Amino acid sequence: MNKLIDTHFHLDYYRDHSKIYKMINELQQYTICVTNQPEVFESCIDLYPTTKYIKFALGYNPQSINDVRFNKAAFLRNLQKTKYIGEVGLDFSEGYKSKKTQQIEILEFICKNAKDKIFTMHCKGAERELFEILKESGNHKIILHWYNGDVFWIKEFLNLGCYFSINGSMLNSVKGKNIIRNIPKDRLLIESDGPFGKVNGKRFTCNQLGDIYMQLGNYLKINDISEVIVNNFVRLVK
Repeated sequence: MNKLIDTHFHLDYYRDHSKIYKMINELQQYTICVTNQPEVFESCIDLYPTTKYIKFALGYNPQSINDVRFNKAAFLRNLQKTKYIGEVGLDFSEGYKSKKTQQIEILEFICKNAKDKIFTMHCKGAERELFEILKESGNHKIILHWYNGDVFWIKEFLNLGCYFSINGSMLNSVKGKNIIRNIPKDRLLIESDGPFGKVNGKRFTCNQLGDIYMQLGNYLKINDISEVIVNNFVRLVK
């Protein structure tokens, strides 16, 4: 299967990241390597050149909020070094909901300053708040990563122009499959969320990306799934 795209991958979470970096380039898989803090983004681009196949995204994961403050200056000084933003978003699950206000302030700042960028967005228990921020900010190039919220909000996010990235873990859960059924074919993308996503019950490795494509194509009965994903991605980034 040719022309595979992975829209959400954590290169820095692999112990053997130099080996993985080399393998992705050899496999020619277009991969958005997200980061959880601006300082991590800086470390990644210092270690590894951006290539035709590997792009680094500037991020601040909302799950970092209990441990690392958001460095506005670091975010702004790196903003013109990439066209991708992620992982960013909101997480109001048990461990993070006490800092809702701070999360909202951070995401509003990010959206305001990165209007022309492509986002890969985390959302957990915060669908309404994320919808309102995106509607107000006017950011239109949004990928909702591993969405697991209420199906009601899918239509609302679609109306804002959002895309949804599907991974192997979603394809192996009842809720994930129900969400996938509610996403139009022309808004689908694929991610691995490696190393957190799983394929066939095992931790993702980059030579398994084709398996996610195959499983999604089989589930939706789409023979040309890689062509569909490429066309969707090209439409998003242009």
